[in-house]
Amino acid sequence: MRSTADGIVIWEVRTGEADRVITLLTPSGLVTAYARGSLKPGGRLTGSTAMLSYSNFELSSGKSMYTVTDATSQNRFLKIYSQADKYALAVYFCELMKYLAPTEEDSSEFLSLLMNCLFLLDGDLKPSWQVKSVFELRSMSLAGYMPDVGGCSVCGKEDSAGAVFFDPLEAVWVCSDCLREAGRIANYPFSVIAAVRHTVYSELKKAFSFTLSDESRKELVRLSEEYVLAHLERKPKTLDFYNMIR
Repeated sequence: MRSTADGIVIWEVRTGEADRVITLLTPSGLVTAYARGSLKPGGRLTGSTAMLSYSNFELSSGKSMYTVTDATSQNRFLKIYSQADKYALAVYFCELMKYLAPTEEDSSEFLSLLMNCLFLLDGDLKPSWQVKSVFELRSMSLAGYMPDVGGCSVCGKEDSAGAVFFDPLEAVWVCSDCLREAGRIANYPFSVIAAVRHTVYSELKKAFSFTLSDESRKELVRLSEEYVLAHLERKPKTLDFYNMIR
């Protein structure tokens, strides 16, 4: 049985000198496919089945996976390839998608999130720290781990006069007035909680429209990364690599 699908290559495993197995993120979910001869220099499938290639794939179903019979590249995000830190960040995004996006279910929002973030990185339209934090928080939310940041978990108030406490595992926060009652110690400025709220509750096209001070930026990066690690229950190797070279 043959089918076609638009998707982006989010993972690859070399299976020989010329072949690889690729994982695609498509609007209908994750797809694993065998790409014969895709490592040959100048080969018909070489560019269109490479990491970060968004292509139209012709697929033939097999016993355990699909086989790529043809692919037409639509976007390869080549500027990302030219900068080691951005490429490492993009591959980290892809690894998260491999863990979080479903198989044979609607994945259109996951695909839109990944594509938007790659376009922003490729065009230098938003700083990497912001793209990273938005991607982490939005992808976790899409996977069912949306933080409850609408109001203080003790009093329900939506703002705070001072620094607050955020629990990455429980996914709730406590305002400055309730810290003593809750037996908590402040660990983030409230501006970070406001940024998280904007990120996860806004439409995707508006999720990046916030500003923070330099110190709050660092704290948002810390929070979003800790949030991923708390709920993913594994530490992506690509995250270590990105943090090493950024």
